[in-house]
Amino acid sequence: MFKQTVQKLLTGAVICETAYPEEFEYLKATSNGERVDDFLGNLDRNLTYLESADAYYCTFQQVDESNNGALTLLFSEMRSVFRPLVEFLDLLLTASHADLPLRAKAVVNINTLFDPFEQDQTLRDQLRRLTSIKPFKTNKVETREQLVTVFQKLEDMHYLVRKNSGSSRYYATARFDLIYLLIEFLNDAEKVELPEETPTQQEELLF
Repeated sequence: MFKQTVQKLLTGAVICETAYPEEFEYLKATSNGERVDDFLGNLDRNLTYLESADAYYCTFQQVDESNNGALTLLFSEMRSVFRPLVEFLDLLLTASHADLPLRAKAVVNINTLFDPFEQDQTLRDQLRRLTSIKPFKTNKVETREQLVTVFQKLEDMHYLVRKNSGSSRYYATARFDLIYLLIEFLNDAEKVELPEETPTQQEELLF
């Protein structure tokens, strides 16, 4: 389990109870967490715990010439999906009349969203715009098919998981909480340009 957990962390996985229950339970044991952190230290990385989401992920210890390229690539990838993800979250809040944004362990039943979208032209227009851009781009024209495509893509990207492949119930993972962390970072930082400028709060960077 040690090797399996470290490999997931080094490839950018956010380990929470929803997404990776076995690895999550492994890291919850203090001795295991310390062992993983010690190993990552040899690679100039840390095991970071995100308390608000009860999740673990890997961060760089510092930003320097040795990892500038990796960080630039990381922010380039995040930049490509950041705005579409924020648009999806805003659309979901509107359609579900939820008071709080989607966070780890929250459950979304896609079947409950079909009617609101079919009854509201504004929601359909927003969904159509969302599915015209990556990573949600699709040639589907029916509202239900567009929604299914969006949810399937979020599942592929490990933002949502299903306990059973045919289930309509999706469980949010802690990756959403990192999106909110990034929003806070961008709001607090001055003149942040992604990915051209190196961020100053590297301890919060996912990798």
